[in-house]
Amino acid sequence: MSKPMMKCGHAANASVNGKPVCAFCIGIVSGAGEVDDRPVAKDRMAYCTYCNSSHPSSPDLPFFGLGAMHLGERDDTKDSFYCGCRGWE
Repeated sequence: MSKPMMKCGHAANASVNGKPVCAFCIGIVSGAGEVDDRPVAKDRMAYCTYCNSSHPSSPDLPFFGLGAMHLGERDDTKDSFYCGCRGWE
């Protein structure tokens, strides 16, 4: 089962009182505690924010987010994730 997407644009990565939330955005960005029921488009690609490796978009990717951020600019045609290229520590 896929992690739910939150209205902030990230896949849920934590829970509060048993409900999914985005730990990155909670208390900062609206929608971090609201599930977004819209499906992730199947023809999208996600790119690692550090090494730019690619993988088909999926909320199950580590640190997945809709719309990749590169050099401070959002690209809504690409998604982001972390592939582990700099370690997991």
